[in-house]
Amino acid sequence: MKAKNAPVYPSYFRYLIATTGFIVTMCFGTLYAWGIFMPHLEAEFGWTRAVVTIPFTVASIFFAFGMIFSGRIQDIVGPKPLLVFSAAGVLIGYVLSAYANNLGWLVVSYGVIMGSALSAGYMAVVAGGLKWFPDLKGTATGILVGGFGAGAAVFGPIARTLIVDYGWRQTFIILGIVFSVVAFIASMIIKNPPAGWQPAGWDPNKATGMRKPSPEFSGYEFPFVEMLKTKQFKLMWLHYFLILCGGFAIVVHIKPLATEFGNFTPVAATGLVALVSAFNLGGRFLLSPLSDVIGRLKSFTIVGSLMTLSALAASFSIVWDMPNLLYFTAIVGGSAFGGYLALSPAFTADMWGMKSVGVNYGGMFTAWGLASFVGPFLAGQIYDITGTYVFAFFTFAFMCLPAIFIARVLVKPAALREHAKKIGLPLSTGIAKK
Repeated sequence: MKAKNAPVYPSYFRYLIATTGFIVTMCFGTLYAWGIFMPHLEAEFGWTRAVVTIPFTVASIFFAFGMIFSGRIQDIVGPKPLLVFSAAGVLIGYVLSAYANNLGWLVVSYGVIMGSALSAGYMAVVAGGLKWFPDLKGTATGILVGGFGAGAAVFGPIARTLIVDYGWRQTFIILGIVFSVVAFIASMIIKNPPAGWQPAGWDPNKATGMRKPSPEFSGYEFPFVEMLKTKQFKLMWLHYFLILCGGFAIVVHIKPLATEFGNFTPVAATGLVALVSAFNLGGRFLLSPLSDVIGRLKSFTIVGSLMTLSALAASFSIVWDMPNLLYFTAIVGGSAFGGYLALSPAFTADMWGMKSVGVNYGGMFTAWGLASFVGPFLAGQIYDITGTYVFAFFTFAFMCLPAIFIARVLVKPAALREHAKKIGLPLSTGIAKK
C-alpha cells in the first residue's frame, strides 16, 4: 500500500541506499581501529593501558546512548539532518583531536564530539536503510552495518601507514576530512520511504523463502515506552551486554595482547586488528542472511557460542604459550561480534515493529555502549593488576554462557505477541487482521 501522492522510486533505489549506507558505516567503523593509535598515545603521554582506552570508551558511550535521540529524530524527520550533523561533527571531532595535549581534551574531542557525530550518522543509515527492506531485514542490516565491520580492515592499515609517514595528529585530520565529505554526500541520497511503502509484489502474509517473516516477527508496532516495559527487551538487552563485553575486549586489546609474544612483530599484531575487522564484516554478511532463513534467536545462539570459544582461545594462547591461537580469536571473535551487530537491528524490527525501529533500536543499543566501557576497561584493569590477559578473557568467556541460555530458552516471541494483543497495540503495515 502506498501513501497518496507519494513519490515513486525505481526498484534499484533501495539497493543504492544500502550501498551508500555501507560506505558511510565503513568510514565510521574506523572507531574499531583505536588499538592502532594506542601505542602512539601511550608513548607520547605515558598513559597506562587502561587509561588509553578512555577516549575510545567515551566515544562508544556517546555513540550508543545518542542512538535513542538520533533514532527518534530519524523516525520523525528522516536521515538527512542527522547525516549533515554527522558530517560536521566528524570533521570537528577529528581536527580537535589532532591538537590534543592531555586526556581531558581527547575525551571531549574524540569521545564526546566524535561519538555523538558517529551516533547520528550510523542511526540515519541503519534505521533509514532498514525501512526499505521489510522483506529482507537480516540481509539488509548485514549490508548496512557491514561497513562498520570493514572499517578497521580497510582504514586500519591506511591509518597505520599515515601515522608512520605523518604522525597520529595529521592522520586524524586526514580521516576527518575524508569521512566528513562521505557523510555529506550520503545526506543527499539516503531517505525514509513514503508512509506505508512496501516492495512491489511483496505480501508478508503470503511470502515464502528468505522473504517470509522470521519466527520472531510479532506483527505489532511497539512505541518506545511500551517496548521498554516488555520482559523480552530486558532479557535481550542483558544478552547484548554480556556477549559484547568479550567482543569489545577482543577488538581493543588483541593488538596489545599479541605484542606480549616475542614472535609477533608490530606489523603482524596490526594484521590481527585487520583480521578481526575482516571477519567482523564476514560475520555480518554470513549470519544476517542466515537469520532470514533460520530465525534471529537461533542465530544469536550461534553467536554466543562463537564468542565463548574465541575468548577461551585468547586465554589459552597465553596459558599454553601458543600465540597462533590468536588467529582463531581474531577470526571467530570478529565473526561473532560482527554477526551480533547485524542481527540486532533486524531482531528489534521483527519483535517491536518497523515504525519506531530507530528509537527502539537506540534503546537496545545502549547495551552496546555499556559493554564498550566495561569490556575494554575491565580487560585493561585486570591486565594492569595481574600483568596478563589470561583472567580477563576467561571472565568474558563465562559471561557468554548465561547469554546463550537467554536466547535459547528464555525469550519467547509468542508471549510478546499475546502481550501486544492484550494491550491493544496496532498491527504492522500490511498484516492481515486476525
